[in-house]
Amino acid sequence: MVVPFQNPSVNIGGLRIDEPVTTLTDFLFAAVCLFAYFNTKEFRHLKGPNLYRWFFLGTGISTLISAIIGHAFLYRFGFGAKIIGWEANVLGASLAQFAAVYHTKSSISEIGFKRLLILNYLEVPLAVILTAVVFSFVVVEIHTAYGLLGMVTVLEIRHYKKTGSVLSRNMLIGVGIAVLAVLVHIFKLACSVWFNHMDLSHIIMCVAMYVMYRGVKYNNEQTM
Repeated sequence: MVVPFQNPSVNIGGLRIDEPVTTLTDFLFAAVCLFAYFNTKEFRHLKGPNLYRWFFLGTGISTLISAIIGHAFLYRFGFGAKIIGWEANVLGASLAQFAAVYHTKSSISEIGFKRLLILNYLEVPLAVILTAVVFSFVVVEIHTAYGLLGMVTVLEIRHYKKTGSVLSRNMLIGVGIAVLAVLVHIFKLACSVWFNHMDLSHIIMCVAMYVMYRGVKYNNEQTM
């Protein structure tokens, strides 16, 4: 069933909350992200896994910002305030790009490694600037697609074929699940106005992030 409209607003103690279910599922997704970050501390000494940890944290924080400013209280902050959540989203997703490059360093040449880092250092500021100039979430979506599909997927497939890395495998599965969430959002698939396409995509993203977390938590590589 296609339901292209948002949750009705609710009032709690005189406080108006817009898109309550969407806000709640955002909070749930952020909680999974923060859980993933705080429960993988043992990998702080490994560059790749640690950057993936920071990807969990950055994504969690950006989701919290979006839930509060972009959904629940947008009427108070104004539409322009959405840029805060969008930029935070860009930076959060960027951490996955760098994580993939460092994690798969042993499977690519030294020159390739350096070129990929330079590419990321050029692309991330460009995405930040374009998000502000164009002022559209489409830029954020393109940047995220580039990071997760163009960088993480391509590099982790290569690394998995060479090493059988549990982290690589779970990242690939996680990205696949995330793509499903994007399709739900694009085609606006939902059960009802109280659980719309955004709510469903958030739940699917919770699963995607948990799978990625399991990859970092139970990775079978000692030096990265």
